[in-house]
Amino acid sequence: MLAHVRRVHAALIDRGNLTPGALADLLSDLRREVQELPFGAPNADALPRETYRDLRARIARAWPEPGFYDPATGRALGHCDLPAEIGDALDDLTDLALDLGTALALTDTDAADVLAWLRLSHDIHWGDHVQDVTRHLRWLG
Repeated sequence: MLAHVRRVHAALIDRGNLTPGALADLLSDLRREVQELPFGAPNADALPRETYRDLRARIARAWPEPGFYDPATGRALGHCDLPAEIGDALDDLTDLALDLGTALALTDTDAADVLAWLRLSHDIHWGDHVQDVTRHLRWLG
């Protein structure tokens, strides 16, 4: 499980030769794995977190093509498109990297905390981001 988390986290930040569609597949697979974990809460008092702004800038350099999108269709938005809701792919990817990075930082403390954080943060936060952004990533190819 942690190897998969590391791979996804690295793909979010450094990309390598992945296409947006391949990233969508990685995210969907990780989400499925985490949904099978038992629900729990981490015992860690303070969760280590990287700053959002710096992480978003790193991800924007690695993934320049995702932008604003319509969550209902996954299609990118043009300047005149105004759906009921607007998705921000960089925000989605940054929030995912933050939560997965927190889990990886917890590996130095307690393995149970890592799994508990993955499940808790999935259920309350990043699972929704995966659900929203994967359609857009697949649309991009």
